[in-house]
Amino acid sequence: MGKINVINIINEELQKFLIKESYIVAGDNFNFKQPVKNAFFYNYNSFSSEFDVDITQSNITAIWQVSFRLNDMGIENFNIDIEGVEGIYVVEYYDRQTDELKQQTQKNIAEDQWKYVVNEQTTLLLGKTLYIKDLEFDFKNKVCKVNF
Repeated sequence: MGKINVINIINEELQKFLIKESYIVAGDNFNFKQPVKNAFFYNYNSFSSEFDVDITQSNITAIWQVSFRLNDMGIENFNIDIEGVEGIYVVEYYDRQTDELKQQTQKNIAEDQWKYVVNEQTTLLLGKTLYIKDLEFDFKNKVCKVNF
């Protein structure tokens, strides 16, 4: 065995030691379907140009999962993926002059294509729970902010 081969082997082993390869762990045990009581709605004025609009009630469920990035030394990081939302919300249409309720319509929240943004301050702490506290739906930008 030559001097160059020994140096290559040593370098290879050092690289393995210094750069721990990571891998992702996910599975059915980390999939959740959670009813969310607190849903907030913004920028929904485009529902009607003839009436004042308000969203009053909702029954929304979020489907989400957690995956963990592991390496030889432990958990490197975790990732939260929002798979989607389902359920209904109620849109109320009011007369602009009298503020009289003219119509109520149920809409399916899953009809819109949402971009999900998980709050960057989300942490996973030993002995603490991790669940969705609230959802913020921005109809103009089609963004749903998810707060844990």
